[in-house]
Amino acid sequence: MLSDKKSVQILVQQCVANGLKEIVISPGSRNAPLTLSFNVTPEIKTFTIVDERSAGFFALGMAQQLKRPVALLCTSGSAALNYAPAIVEAYYQEIPLVVLTADRPEEWVGQADGQTINQKGIYHNYIKFETSLPVECLHNDDQWYAKRIVSEAFIKATSDAAGPVHINIPLREPLYGRTSHVQDTNISISQLDPIRTLSENQLSNIAKKWNQYHSVMVICGVNHPNSELNEVINIISKQLNTVVLTETTSNIKGERIIESIDRQIFSLDKAEETPFAPDLLISFGGQIVSKQIKKFLRENAPKEHWHVSLNSNIIDTFQGLSMHVKMDPLDFFKQTGPLLNNENSNYFNIWNKHAIETRKKHEQYIKDSQWSDIKALSYVFTNLPLECNLQLANSTPVRYAQLFQDEIKVNSFANRGTSGIDGTLSTAVGAAAVSDIPTLLVIGDLSFFYDSNGLWNKYLKPNFKIVLINNSGGGIFRFIPGSAETEELEEFFEVKHQQTAEYIAKAFNLKYIACSSEDELKQGYEELLLCNNQPVIMEVFTPNEINGKLLRGYFKYLKS
Repeated sequence: MLSDKKSVQILVQQCVANGLKEIVISPGSRNAPLTLSFNVTPEIKTFTIVDERSAGFFALGMAQQLKRPVALLCTSGSAALNYAPAIVEAYYQEIPLVVLTADRPEEWVGQADGQTINQKGIYHNYIKFETSLPVECLHNDDQWYAKRIVSEAFIKATSDAAGPVHINIPLREPLYGRTSHVQDTNISISQLDPIRTLSENQLSNIAKKWNQYHSVMVICGVNHPNSELNEVINIISKQLNTVVLTETTSNIKGERIIESIDRQIFSLDKAEETPFAPDLLISFGGQIVSKQIKKFLRENAPKEHWHVSLNSNIIDTFQGLSMHVKMDPLDFFKQTGPLLNNENSNYFNIWNKHAIETRKKHEQYIKDSQWSDIKALSYVFTNLPLECNLQLANSTPVRYAQLFQDEIKVNSFANRGTSGIDGTLSTAVGAAAVSDIPTLLVIGDLSFFYDSNGLWNKYLKPNFKIVLINNSGGGIFRFIPGSAETEELEEFFEVKHQQTAEYIAKAFNLKYIACSSEDELKQGYEELLLCNNQPVIMEVFTPNEINGKLLRGYFKYLKS
């Protein structure tokens, strides 16, 4: 039996008609009609998470893995605002979330009624579509309108650049009535998105320019794993005038792919940069982790820069954009690839030789390093299981991962839309909840403690594993110029502490492993990987005083 409220019946039926399979619900009274109705809808699986901020990131992690919309549902008032961090992350990652917020009727907004705020437009700057349902939906026009805008919301969530949408649902009391007399409104509006094809003239011009340039750089930002895209990019990388640069979160792997960007750029002296600078830059994907490549390309401006994206926003990260190509990068490279034929350049060879040299220095430095973040993470990243999803927390773990990218052969994910520390754990738990293979999260102490509520749910799977690097604070601030030298470092930036995760692990029934040396790490890591009957945390304690010094020493050694 569904709610006796017509607007709720229409919403639930339209969610089914538009293919919704999962919804994450946070408890409340104003959203009770929706909760009760979704709970008896067999086509949609429900998840319950109390903390709305955590629930938002949990749903984001699910949608990240499922590659389809996941819905969120909460009560009225500040509950809706707690979704905001996850919504803005989904917006910049282009991940589809359908956000459902229960509300008081409009006449009670601003009338000092409990748990009532103005919920219209609360996510306005970070949403692809927003609307409110009619309160009663008794008139045929109201019902038609409700069906139409729910379908429109799903279309907006998934078309072109995907992203979050918001449907606000004002509801009057009583809230708990149900009925078995429900009219079937299971009809939705679909949208046909044709593949974008470059014209013969456009293809000819693009291929001509690509072939005539001596040095072409293709740089890949954040990408969801896509085997077809990986194959196409690897074909393009065979061009002698073309170098493909990626990061762990690009999820592009291959023999001729240049990885570990920071390692390559940091090791160059200013006088050595010219042969490495491209005439033509082609970018695609989301955010780039490396500050060094941004600085390098801004200071060594290419003659042309093309950015390929379905997103209509004009993104000029490197301050030299000359053309925005509005199409799926896969379609763009599939269409242009067969026309490339430059065999008179040594641009790839220059980069490849340099990458081989820096890798040797990298290996030597790591071998000689003492116990520290870089030593511990080297072991973790070079001994990943053959099959797992790697979740990387902000801010230090995802940056260290770039240094070991050539060792990381698994799919990698990180919340680099806004690069915050606030929801990494919840995202990883959500991703693990819908994945059949193990999920391994590498996270720092501040990120872990900040989001420890991410463990407060019943969806932790036995194959969920956490490597927690505890260096007693925000270790990145011991590396960043400026903060590392201030007398306020420990109190206001690093926020030095003596907390451990042991009792958090006990509270949420996770196995707990602690290690404080290389030998203990090797033993503990093997134990972590072999543990398959419950989720597990391995807490790795490293000395905060030397981590920044060793990382600075690493980059200095690359230049030697």
